[in-house]
Amino acid sequence: MYTAVMMLFLFIAIFLFGIALMRYGFKGLTYRHLEKLKPDLSPINGFIFGIVLTLLLQSSSASIALLVTFLATIKMSLPFAVCYIIGANIGTTLTTQIFVWNETHLMFLFLIVGFIVMFVPRARAILLGAIVFGLGVIFSALNGFESMIHMIPTERIEAIANSPHNTPFSLATFGMILTMLIQSSTVVTGTLMSFSHEGTIPLIQIYYVLLGANIGTCFTVFLVSIKQPYHARITAYAHIWINVLAGIIAFPLVVGESIVQISQWLSIDPEQQIVWVAVIYNTLIGLLFVIFLKPFIKFLHFVHRK
Repeated sequence: MYTAVMMLFLFIAIFLFGIALMRYGFKGLTYRHLEKLKPDLSPINGFIFGIVLTLLLQSSSASIALLVTFLATIKMSLPFAVCYIIGANIGTTLTTQIFVWNETHLMFLFLIVGFIVMFVPRARAILLGAIVFGLGVIFSALNGFESMIHMIPTERIEAIANSPHNTPFSLATFGMILTMLIQSSTVVTGTLMSFSHEGTIPLIQIYYVLLGANIGTCFTVFLVSIKQPYHARITAYAHIWINVLAGIIAFPLVVGESIVQISQWLSIDPEQQIVWVAVIYNTLIGLLFVIFLKPFIKFLHFVHRK
């Protein structure tokens, strides 16, 4: 058991290292373009930027934290920031689709090509190499997670999955705390996908862990917003309200079972089903907040006054 726990932490560290490499590469390639953003961008621009930057940075927390940092110097509108957050939440679900495509030969290809490109004496080549090598590192961590499944007896996994303590609230709390500790819902989702490779963990349980993980991502952004100007802080508060209210709305079992059933209808692959759960949940919640965007903005200004 001790060996399995140590291996789990090792593969999480490798996963985080891969994400850090990709983030470093993408940030280096795009940062100068981000500095040219104008403060009069529309909410639609915010939604698109949220999706694209989250895909590039491989983390909604990093993407939204970057937004908060920019808001400290560039005063964007609050509707832009809220739509950016909605886009970031959807973007992080698209990131998990990469994990479904994880193949051993792709892992070695990315590791070898990325490693070679990083030694090309050009700044852009080094950044591009970091992205490719980082993706290979992520794939190697995912393969490591999947190899751990064979170390744990099937009876033990089933006993944990069927435990009477696995209530929706406890699963959501677990997802929230784990994400706060690891600082990445992407890692939590990737780990769940690896451990559910053979469908041993019920999809409804994974659904509630993901609900908690979404709330857990707010912790990183909140830390970044401390001592920032008002328009940067209120963006962090908007992120918290969106994910907490979304969790409350989607918490009833009837909602969770409906999303799970649709996901199972769309795919028979357990890993792909998790991606569909995340995509459907974040898309529906995003659509809801877009519809009620103006009342939500008024609510934020009322609750978080200067």
